[in-house]
Order: sequence, then C-alpha cells, then structure tokens
Amino acid sequence: MINKSGEIINASFTGDLLKQRCGMMHCREGQMAADNARNPNADDAAPAESGGNLLVSSAIIAVICGAAAFGVVYFLAPSGESESAACAVTTHAEGPPPLASADTGYVELEDMLITVGDGANARYVKVNAVVMTPAAEVEAVQAASPMLQDAFLTYLRAIDVSDFEAEAFYPDLKEQLSRRAELVLGAERARGVLITEFMLR
Repeated sequence: MINKSGEIINASFTGDLLKQRCGMMHCREGQMAADNARNPNADDAAPAESGGNLLVSSAIIAVICGAAAFGVVYFLAPSGESESAACAVTTHAEGPPPLASADTGYVELEDMLITVGDGANARYVKVNAVVMTPAAEVEAVQAASPMLQDAFLTYLRAIDVSDFEAEAFYPDLKEQLSRRAELVLGAERARGVLITEFMLR
C-alpha cells in the first residue's frame, strides 16, 4: 500500500490497524447492547418521567383551585351573627297598627232602607253601617248621626240597580260612605265606615 508521500507501507501493518478499528467498533456495539440488556426500559424512562411530572402538576393545580373555592365560600357566606342580626331586625320591625284598638270607638247608625228602580224593576236595598271614630269623639258622632244618615241615603238613592249587582260594588260602597262621613265629621273624627249588613231584594 502506498501513502500520500508515495512511500510503500507494509500490508500486514495496515491490516493490523483495520483489525484494531473494527475491534473497537465491535466493542462499542457490544457495550451498547449490554447496557440495553441491563435497562430495557431506558428509552421509556423520559416519557414516563414527563407523564409523572404532568400528574404532579395537575394535582398541585387541583389543590390550589380547591383552596381558592373554599376561601371564596368561607368569606362570602353570611355569618351566623349577620343572620341573627337580620332576624332580630325583622322581628322587631313595627307593622301597621291594628284596626281594632282601644282608642277606636264605634257608632252604629239606624237601618237604612231605600227603593231603587221604577215599576217592575224596583229593588229594595237595606244597609246597616257603623262609623269608626276616636273613643273620645263617640258622643259627638252620635249627635251628628242624622247628618250622616242623610248623606248616606242621598248617595244610595243615586245608584242604579245595575251598579248594585256589579262585582266591585261592595268595596266601592265602603269607600264612598267613608268619604261622606269624613265630609260630615271631619278627618280627625272619621276613621272609616263598616257595613254590617247589606241586602238587595
């Protein structure tokens, strides 16, 4: 064999070099095969490790989210003290005064009987009314009862027969009589009118 300088190299020496290089390559291949035999899962170690890291990260995120949700519920939920305070306020809240009180007096008027309509369509109406007033004003209202009855009868006679049969007539009748009682007695003495009897024949 001739080198780059043109010198002749011994063939046996060249063969020895090739054998040494081939031997080194075979040695490296054998070492790699031995390593693979000792650790057959070496190639799968990296994916397994990355999968384990993903599970750990997911667990940490879940713990953080759970802690945040607990904090929101704990701090935003109404406490027992606030609920009891709200109940206390509701319990002690004052409602409207009762209608029947010791300060209210009642004056019953005489029966009012009138005829409405003409001829065959004539109907008879009977009304009993009670005027509410302050207890200290009962005697004054009794003295004014003739004026109250006159005002009530004047209104009743002006009503048509069809109006008596209307569904909303009864509440309207109480309101109209209460207004007339206030006109006769004044706002301080008149507290409303109760209808104890109403008859239409």
